[in-house]
Amino acid sequence: MKIGIDLGGTTMSVGIVDEKNIIIDRNQTDTNSSDSPEKVIQRMANLVNELIEKADIKNITHIGIGCPGMLDRQNGIVLYSNNIGWENIHLIDAMKKYFHIPVYLENDANCAALGEYIAGAGKKYSSMVMVTLGTGIGGGIIIDDTLYRGKNGNSSILGHLMLVDNGELCTCGRKGCWEAYGSVSALIRMANEKADEYPDSELEKQRKSSGRLDGRNIFNAIHNGDKAANEVFVKYISNVAQGIVDIVNILEPEGIVIGGGISKQGEFILEPIRKIVKENIYCKSMELPKITASGLGNNAGIIGAACLDQFV
Repeated sequence: MKIGIDLGGTTMSVGIVDEKNIIIDRNQTDTNSSDSPEKVIQRMANLVNELIEKADIKNITHIGIGCPGMLDRQNGIVLYSNNIGWENIHLIDAMKKYFHIPVYLENDANCAALGEYIAGAGKKYSSMVMVTLGTGIGGGIIIDDTLYRGKNGNSSILGHLMLVDNGELCTCGRKGCWEAYGSVSALIRMANEKADEYPDSELEKQRKSSGRLDGRNIFNAIHNGDKAANEVFVKYISNVAQGIVDIVNILEPEGIVIGGGISKQGEFILEPIRKIVKENIYCKSMELPKITASGLGNNAGIIGAACLDQFV
């Protein structure tokens, strides 16, 4: 048995994963990242211990942690993570004060990619790309059955491909990144702008009734046939697809797996994405990579983290 931890800015999730890479039990709690790193790490350790005691399992072989940000994996250090407000935190050393077993550290998006590759929608492929659409755009790349990390271990920053020259300001400081157009944050921004433009729209009604727009009520308006919402949808899906076009042109993977809450829309978003990608890739005659939704949902990061011992 092994432990996988998905550490996020809002929530931390822990799972016990068996030899078949199935989660047999899981738990989660608020990260409370405004607390000191020491308190957050202690909370993480407590969550692990509570889960082990609940499951009454003694033979835990190792722990894997998926953490957002830039990492020094060899030394187990979180160099910088904006999501949780950490800088130069010796995470593995801190966890080893609580657990006397191997502890592994990897970027959370890479863990999600590994989870899908090992046990989810990407398990049929030797080369695949995971694209996670959320507050930002994350990603992980598997090439020839190996997790691609780059020279210094911090590659696959897919959300910061340039999509529009001198376009929308991105959180990274550049203007026009894919993340500024294809993330759920971008979808919400576009929907708010459209609701302002069309005060009688379903989008505006959803905003008034809920107090704000989010991915769920935006798609409610889209499915209800709202004209303004549909205009947002068409533009947003094009933005997402154009970034995938670049990935296909550069890497030509066997498969692309789309994760994040929006992936629950399934074929409703996948079909138009495939169509746009097919129309815009450089080599029109080549077979299109399989573009699918996540098969593991929020469990991908836990399973990928638990399997980090295979990808040291």
